[in-house]
Amino acid sequence: MSEELTKLKSLGPQKIYEDTHIPVQHVKAILEHNFDSLNRVQFLGFVSILEREYSLDLSILKASGIAYYDDKDAQKLDENIFIAPQKTNKSSTFYAIVAIIIFIIVMTYKMGFSGEEEQQEQEVNNTLIQKVQKTIKPVVVEELVVVEEINSTSESNESNEINEAQTIAEETPQVVKSFKIVTKSKVWFGYIDVDTNKKRQKTFKGEIDLDPQKRWLLIFGHAYIDMYINGEQIKMNSRDKIRFLYEDGSVKAISTQEFRKLNRGRKW
Repeated sequence: MSEELTKLKSLGPQKIYEDTHIPVQHVKAILEHNFDSLNRVQFLGFVSILEREYSLDLSILKASGIAYYDDKDAQKLDENIFIAPQKTNKSSTFYAIVAIIIFIIVMTYKMGFSGEEEQQEQEVNNTLIQKVQKTIKPVVVEELVVVEEINSTSESNESNEINEAQTIAEETPQVVKSFKIVTKSKVWFGYIDVDTNKKRQKTFKGEIDLDPQKRWLLIFGHAYIDMYINGEQIKMNSRDKIRFLYEDGSVKAISTQEFRKLNRGRKW
């Protein structure tokens, strides 16, 4: 099992549904490789959403699903091709009629003509036989055209399915990421961009927005505050100074030692 699929399974179908709005039963089907409960369009669309939402490379999962649907389509193609030989019955009937006509002509010439006329009869028969032989070629070509049309239709359907999957992915509502801190009482607040080590501090009452894409070290004079991550509220209630680390859409309280380690050995 790939690390990407393991991460998705650790989140669980319900959490994935809340993040992506993909129905729970479809999430379970994808995680369990139960491709029969989805069609190709749904599968490709939902996998694209999961890759974009969690920044994952699900190419192995996608290849497994596409192989399943290709095999399913190949079985349908075999069934369609198996029906094609029925046209041979019509051709056989045509050849039988021509053979009867030839037989009648031969008998007529034998009964009423001889000598030079028999030679003419032979020439007439040869001409008819050549005409019959010529009719065989279009029948073979027609069968080949049938197969080519089926292949062309299959390729066209696959292209349409991919376009529909892209449309589903584009129309599916995406969660808008946000990170907001709200306090009803004045508090000293220090915040550090972990990657650049750029520091800011302020005493404020009200709310402040931070970039949800960055990693932040946070320190508060007290923790009577609320945090809102992607619209979900996290309540804090402590009189003590408290430190946090925010990254990848989640926040956790950390010790002074962890804070210093992430702050290049500094307490602030």
